[in-house]
Amino acid sequence: MRFDSARILAIALVTLSAGAAQAADPPPAPSKAANAPKPLNLRIGNVRNYMMPNEFRSALTAPDAEKDTVIVEGERVLLPMKSLQPVAPGIVAPFWAVAHPTQAWRIFLPDPKAAPLGPPDVVPKAEQRLGP
Repeated sequence: MRFDSARILAIALVTLSAGAAQAADPPPAPSKAANAPKPLNLRIGNVRNYMMPNEFRSALTAPDAEKDTVIVEGERVLLPMKSLQPVAPGIVAPFWAVAHPTQAWRIFLPDPKAAPLGPPDVVPKAEQRLGP
């Protein structure tokens, strides 16, 4: 089967006209009732349905200062920070870094809470004074 230029031109014209006809039709409009979100109902309703009668009476007879006062009580729990925990020194440091991958960078920095290296200095340093 041999395609000549007339056939190719005819196929191209049919394809383009079908595409143009489909593009010319507007898409079907979605129904507003199906896609419209339901509005929020933010009304409280009757307060007596949510409060006991004695609570409702005490709220109505409360002084004005107590109606506007909010008392918040809380307790702070201090957790130990990971950056303050000691880092394993020496040969054990790479193994510690594998066990604690998020804190591994700390093996390359000096530990601020570590004891000074070397033996303790038992001899006091000499003081130099300019006067008596």
